[in-house]
Amino acid sequence: MTTFEEMESEVQSYARAFPVIFDKAEGAVIYDQTGARYIDFLAGAGSLNYGHNNPILRDALLEYIGRGGITHSLDLHTVAKEAFLSRLGENIFTPRDMDYVVQFTGPTGTNAVEA
Repeated sequence: MTTFEEMESEVQSYARAFPVIFDKAEGAVIYDQTGARYIDFLAGAGSLNYGHNNPILRDALLEYIGRGGITHSLDLHTVAKEAFLSRLGENIFTPRDMDYVVQFTGPTGTNAVEA
């Protein structure tokens, strides 16, 4: 814990209240460096949560970045974004006669919540 106490800002709450060093995670369970299991009730504290290291998402992500797929494009047009929008339209919007457009959020939780 010394590294964290010396190198990190004191402006944190979860880590100070729960001084454990985590090492790995799967689904809703996280493990500390001694192998002790904890249920992750924070759920990643993100705007989209599918559990830690979901094998379907992990495998797709590893394949995508393994072939050099673009991971940080903000609002630029990419092949992956085009494929996503096309499938979203075909599978969700069109069958339900929904006249919607998509707003992609920025890289922060605030952007995701306000969108």
